[in-house]
Amino acid sequence: MTESTPEKDYTFCLMPGIKMRHIGGPYNVETRKPSYELHVSVPSHVRDQVEVNQVLLGTPENCKWAWDLKNKSRWPAFVTIKKDGQMIKSITG
Repeated sequence: MTESTPEKDYTFCLMPGIKMRHIGGPYNVETRKPSYELHVSVPSHVRDQVEVNQVLLGTPENCKWAWDLKNKSRWPAFVTIKKDGQMIKSITG
């Protein structure tokens, strides 16, 4: 009998002390499409300890939307990314 793994309601978990760059995907600077959103869920008392900076990488003809993330807290941060309003599925196992 095979058990089904429940689907997560976040894209990935940023563990305490981790600094990373996450590339959301391609972005057209002329049309400003697709639209990307990033939401970080952490306890309210550590919210200011998770840094998020949006970055555009590449050239106008070949651009990627990205975020530099740093979790300076002792709590895991659950990151949800949406592309055109649709959640990007979990990238962790």
